[in-house]
Amino acid sequence: VACQSGVNLIGVIFAEKSKRKVTAEQAKAVVAAVRDFGERQERHTFAPADQGASPLQHLLSTSQQLVQGATTRRPLVVGVFQNQDPDFVAQMVQDCGLDLVQLHGKEGFAAANPAKNGGVPAIRVVDITVDPETGKAADNAVEQILDRLTNDPVAILLDTAIKGKDAGGGTSTTFDWNIAQAVQNAGLPVLVAGGLTSSNVADCVTNTRPFGVDVSSGVEQTPGRKNHDEVKAFVRTARQAAIEASQGF
Repeated sequence: VACQSGVNLIGVIFAEKSKRKVTAEQAKAVVAAVRDFGERQERHTFAPADQGASPLQHLLSTSQQLVQGATTRRPLVVGVFQNQDPDFVAQMVQDCGLDLVQLHGKEGFAAANPAKNGGVPAIRVVDITVDPETGKAADNAVEQILDRLTNDPVAILLDTAIKGKDAGGGTSTTFDWNIAQAVQNAGLPVLVAGGLTSSNVADCVTNTRPFGVDVSSGVEQTPGRKNHDEVKAFVRTARQAAIEASQGF
């Protein structure tokens, strides 16, 4: 259903604490089905990064590679990991045939270097911590993101973290999208996650014009089981909003 709906990236979650955690065999089955749909036999390959580029130049270049790969060889399969041993990440990349990985813990930006992830690029998740009472993030959230930036990740994904709770996504809570817009305005393409559904994704896309959007719990009927109608509605709504905002995905 996800492939037929036109998604560009499909995630398989290996994070230990996730209710959506898959086994290696389940991940292999997803990769096989996705490759059959895209009529390809091998992992998508990315061109080597320019080591002399600034972090911003690097992300602009690699994000375009990601767009090209995710549209011409779509969808690509992303393995989602959180604070796990790099050897385990690399092993899952090789065993399951993952196209890239997403690091959702406190591994740091340097951990997103392909050399540490079985040779595939990594999306680095940056948590936007919000106060559970006010729903607001720190005033210097944008500066914190830009200051931490390195030329290791292929893309940046902004997600919600609740102050006082462990980070790691799946909060079903949005953050202030003005932060995403400000980061985009600084020239850094980002993906946006956190509390997105078919009901609010159009507002997110229209207001922030992100590089992409990410959803999981917002299209589920139970943890780990997607609602097919919600998946279709989410993709359709996001794409239509992107067209109207003249920011195609």
